[in-house]
Amino acid sequence: MIQNFIRNKMAGYLRQAELFGDMRRVWSKHVWWTREVIISIINGLPSTTSSVNKLLKNPVEMADIFGRYYSDATTKKIQDLFTTHLKMGGDIVTAAKAGDMAKVETLTKQWYANADDIAKLFGQINPYYEESEVRAMMYEHLRLTLLEASSYLKGNYDESIMHFDAIQREAEKMADMFSLGITKQFPDAFR
Repeated sequence: MIQNFIRNKMAGYLRQAELFGDMRRVWSKHVWWTREVIISIINGLPSTTSSVNKLLKNPVEMADIFGRYYSDATTKKIQDLFTTHLKMGGDIVTAAKAGDMAKVETLTKQWYANADDIAKLFGQINPYYEESEVRAMMYEHLRLTLLEASSYLKGNYDESIMHFDAIQREAEKMADMFSLGITKQFPDAFR
């Protein structure tokens, strides 16, 4: 009886570790491939299309993780919002490279509105996701990404790398927040 209890507890811990690992992995890919796209667009690399296509697989991977716990309709919304998020980011970098600052400003406002939509959705699907906390994390993610891209565009590569390091740390916090919310909302999945 005690062995079964221990075995079940260990299985629950392993499922929790798998969730945290998968979520961190998908967010790590999110920021790494975003950086690759930023560098590709700014430098006009022939690999830009391939990099963008790889990056746009990230929302599908995110949706697959959330799909373990949420409905197909909810995971489709998550996928769509993050696909829009990534496409807007690329459009901002393209406009900045072209020197169209009016377009950058318009797109940036839309990007933040998309972050609001992401925060609202997460606040609705899980009582452990505070909408204001998700919004603050998304805003920080956008702010740092804009700094990373702007620094790279100006040729301040060390500064761009510094911002990327901050983005990585912030993405890990976001991943852990999403994982922790799931473990709290669905505790039976981790017993």
